[in-house]
Amino acid sequence: MAPRLIGQMTYPKQHISLTKIRKPVVEKIRRDRINTCIEQLKSLLGPEFLRQQPDSKQEKADILEMTVYFLSRQQQAGSSTATANEGYSHCVQEAAAFLSQCEVKTPSHSKLLSHFQSLQTSRQPSQVPRPLSPPAFLVPQASKGMASPGQLWRPW
Repeated sequence: MAPRLIGQMTYPKQHISLTKIRKPVVEKIRRDRINTCIEQLKSLLGPEFLRQQPDSKQEKADILEMTVYFLSRQQQAGSSTATANEGYSHCVQEAAAFLSQCEVKTPSHSKLLSHFQSLQTSRQPSQVPRPLSPPAFLVPQASKGMASPGQLWRPW
């Protein structure tokens, strides 16, 4: 039974020695990756960093801090763009709803209405609600027959 214990004892020593050899190599590779990425960030943020701290040495923490600051500013700018797009879509929806409730009297009115309706259909249905249907008194009667080619066709 003694030789078996010795055999089991030598295996972990070999394993430990391999781990001791591998660990510094793996750590060096990890540090090299981190340093390479920080150097890339430094080159990307060069002008921005010089504007903020022109006379100081660029440390790793400063580079990471500037990156976080820059990305948070970019994210805030993106959210304001989304808000503007939502406002625009809502305005188009309201204008189309208003124009569809009025009787078409001029060619410019029909062009504007068709333009707004095409804007609404080009967007995803989940983003922009459909325009309201016109009141019942504006719906054309079936006895009028087919519309003339110059008039705008409406499904209601």
